[in-house]
Amino acid sequence: MKKALLLAVFSFVFLSIFSQSFFTQNWVEYEGRINNNREKGERTRVNDSRMSTHPVYSKRYEGQVNGLALVNVRDTILQLEKAELFCELWGGHPGTSNKRFQINGGGVYNLPSEGTAMGNCEYLFPVIFVDYRDLVTGINAIQFACDRGNSFWGHFLMEQIAVNCYYKNDAPFIRRNGLSDFKAVPVMKTRVIGDEAEISLGFNTKYAAEISEVHYFGYYLGYDWNGSGNDSQWHGYQFNRKWTGHIGTATEAPYTVKWDTRLIPSQGRPMAVRALIVFRNGINCWSEILDGITFSPERPVVNLIYCSEMPVPFWSRNKQVRTAKINLPFDPASVVEAYLLVRVWDGGEGTVRQPFKMNGVPYKITTGNAPHKLVCTVNPVLPENLRQGENFIELYSDTEHHGIEICLPGPALIVRYR
Repeated sequence: MKKALLLAVFSFVFLSIFSQSFFTQNWVEYEGRINNNREKGERTRVNDSRMSTHPVYSKRYEGQVNGLALVNVRDTILQLEKAELFCELWGGHPGTSNKRFQINGGGVYNLPSEGTAMGNCEYLFPVIFVDYRDLVTGINAIQFACDRGNSFWGHFLMEQIAVNCYYKNDAPFIRRNGLSDFKAVPVMKTRVIGDEAEISLGFNTKYAAEISEVHYFGYYLGYDWNGSGNDSQWHGYQFNRKWTGHIGTATEAPYTVKWDTRLIPSQGRPMAVRALIVFRNGINCWSEILDGITFSPERPVVNLIYCSEMPVPFWSRNKQVRTAKINLPFDPASVVEAYLLVRVWDGGEGTVRQPFKMNGVPYKITTGNAPHKLVCTVNPVLPENLRQGENFIELYSDTEHHGIEICLPGPALIVRYR
C-alpha cells in the first residue's frame, strides 16, 4: 500500500511539473570586450574575487576576466509564467566553490558546486529556474561569481548560456502565432518494450508545415551523461546548442524515431517519454507526457555499475598514474554484452598512446588532439576481459598542464547478462 501511494504521488508531481508549455530560447553571444577576454575561441570565464591582484595568476589573461555575460531577451516579460537559465558548464578547478549568478542585480541563484568543491572534475548542463521578474525586455546582464574554496584559484567557465522564457498558455504572443490550440503527445504502439521501440508524435496535422523538428526524451534510470548527479532524470542535454544523449530527432511528419534501449538498465519503476517540438518561427513546445512504459520480462537483465573506488580528482597530467576500481558482482561467464561508459574533459594525453586501460586492456576515451572539450565514449568490452570482483582502471598522461580529466559520475559498466 505504501509503495502504491509513493508511486501515485510521484506520478502526480511528475505530470503536474511537466505539462505542455511553450518557450523561447535566448542565447548569450560571447563578446570578449564584455568579459575582458579577447583570446581566440574564448567563452565566459569566471574567477573568484580579487584574482586581478593575485601575485601569480593576475599576470595571465584569464586573471582579468569579470564573469559578466549579456543576453538579449526579446520576449514580453508580462506574458511569461516562468524562466530558466541554462548553461554548458566546465565545473572549474577542483576545490572551486559557491558558483552563483545574478540577473540584473536581482536575486542570487546557485549553480551546482558540490562536486567541484569536494575536489572532483565536473562538466555539467544545469537548468536553473529563475524569477522571470528579474528579466527585462532587451539586454540583460548576468553576473557570475565563485569562491576560491580549497582550490589554488577559484575558476570555472561556460561554453554556452541561454535564458528560456516560458509563456502563459493564453498569452497574446502564443495566440498571435496561431498556437493557442496546439496539442501534442508522444505515441507508441505498446508501452511494454524490448531493446527497441518506435515513437511518433500525436498532433493535429494542420501544424505539420509549421514544425521544423521534434526531439524525444526519456525519463528513466540510466548513466548520468549530463553530470547532474542523478541517474533517474530526463535524459538528454544541449551540447554546443545541439540536443544529444536523448532518444532521437525527427524532421518529417509523423516524426517517428527508433528508441534504442539496449544500454538502459533494468528499471524499478515505469519510464516516460516526452517530445520537444521546435517550430519554424523559433518557438519551442514541450509536449504532454506518455508514461507507464515498462520493459518486457523477456528482455535480458541489464545492470549499471559505477566505480567502487575513484581518486579525487580523477585526472592525470605530468606522468601521474591514477587508478580506480569497478566491482563486478557476478561471473563474467554469464555476460552477453558489456560496454564501458566514460565522460572526460579532454586536455590531451601528450605522447602517451594508450592513456586509459581496464584490466590492462586499452580503450579509446580521448580524441587524440586535446580539444579542451567534453568527450563522451561508449566502448564495447569483451566478457573475457572482465573479472568477477575488482576490475582495475589505469589513467596516464604526460602533459605538463591540462591532461585527461575524468568527469563525474566517472567510468561505469553497462552489463547485459543471462
